[in-house]
Amino acid sequence: MRVSMKYNGIPTACESFTYGEVQDYTVVIPASFGPGGSTSINNNNVTVSGFRLYPNPVNRGTLNIEISDAEPTDYIIFNMIGQRVRSGAFNSKIDVSGLQSGMYMIEISAEDGKKFIDRFIKE
Repeated sequence: MRVSMKYNGIPTACESFTYGEVQDYTVVIPASFGPGGSTSINNNNVTVSGFRLYPNPVNRGTLNIEISDAEPTDYIIFNMIGQRVRSGAFNSKIDVSGLQSGMYMIEISAEDGKKFIDRFIKE
C-alpha cells in the first residue's frame, strides 16, 4: 500500500511533486479468523455438506444445527471482528438469545478433526 502526501494539495496517481512525502507499506492478511488468528481455515478440514443452520436469521433465540457426517464435540461463536462471544459443548439447539443483534460466525469441531464453519444473523 502506498501513502502519498503532497504539501498544500491532493496528489494524484503517479504524480511528481516537489514538497511532500511518499511511504510504502505492506499489509499481510492471513487466511484465518478469530482472536490472534488462532482459528485457521483450510480446505482440508472445512466441510459444508451435511451441515445445516436454521432458522437464519435467528429471531426467537434458538439456533438449530444439523450435522449428518460427523460427531460434533464443541462450538465457538465469534462476532464479526473475531472476538469469541460464546463457546461450549455441542448441542443441536444453541441458545443465542443473550447475543446482541448482528452477524456471527459459528465454528463447530468434530471428533475426527473436521470443522464446520458458517455465518448466522441474530435479529
